[in-house]
Amino acid sequence: MNREEENLKKTESNNRIKVVGIRTRSSAKSVIHRVGSITLRVGDKVKICSKSGETDIGTVSDNPRFLESKYCPDDLPEVVEQANSEDLQKISEIEKLESKALEFTKRKIKEFKVPMQLISSYYAFSRHKVTFFFSSPGRVDFRKLVRALSDALSVRVEMRQVGIRDEAAMLGGCGDCGRTYCCSSFLKSFDPVTVKMAKDQNLSLNPTKLSGGCGRLKCCLRFEHSHYLSSKKRLPACKKKVGGCNCGATVVQQDVLKEEVTILLEDGDRIKVHADNLERMQTGQFTVKDFSLTDRL
Repeated sequence: MNREEENLKKTESNNRIKVVGIRTRSSAKSVIHRVGSITLRVGDKVKICSKSGETDIGTVSDNPRFLESKYCPDDLPEVVEQANSEDLQKISEIEKLESKALEFTKRKIKEFKVPMQLISSYYAFSRHKVTFFFSSPGRVDFRKLVRALSDALSVRVEMRQVGIRDEAAMLGGCGDCGRTYCCSSFLKSFDPVTVKMAKDQNLSLNPTKLSGGCGRLKCCLRFEHSHYLSSKKRLPACKKKVGGCNCGATVVQQDVLKEEVTILLEDGDRIKVHADNLERMQTGQFTVKDFSLTDRL
């Protein structure tokens, strides 16, 4: 027994389970899988066994780690082994089938005049089933389409409707920031995003600038929100009075990212004050600690 197996046995005895994040071809989201003593790194191709018992090929998206068994469900999918050259060749053949099936289905959708936008197709590793992902503004009756596809492709056909945010995650793209969409790169779930989050970040409420590729509010507004709230707690709000300036002083601008405020003095001059040079009194009012450390504009 090598050292890695010994360490694995010790952790299992302490009710800890080794898990790893896997991203499959059919989903942009990473899913936790149970892993044994296999040494894995991000980017490795592995053979996995899903909850339904089907075999598939996935890509390691997170480094392996240990979790307490109480946080892991009993039906956690497992990593069987690392994918070999035969498995990768089979995936390459399956991707060619998926491309042909996608083009064929698009023609059938036009023929049957079904109100849906086809996104992608996904063949199971066994090639016994193909799943088509589509988006639509409402419910769709696709029974005739499924029967026609089953007869033509000689496999079991499943149609799965996804939301507009899932569609953007599956198709991928580049955001205004110049980076890959968060939903198709690292986000594991879609949390609610509200206009209030944009207001808290002092952003212009322009729907065009606040919307992502999916047409909904950008996901980054959500996971950046907590940082903005914590920073704003250290700064006085606009139009608030500030003490410690030897004269009347009012906040006229906040720069949350730099954690600075611009203060208008009674004599008309303006100064910039960093949050480290501000102190919140028991009354809730802010005061400047050292006026000599301020930057006059």
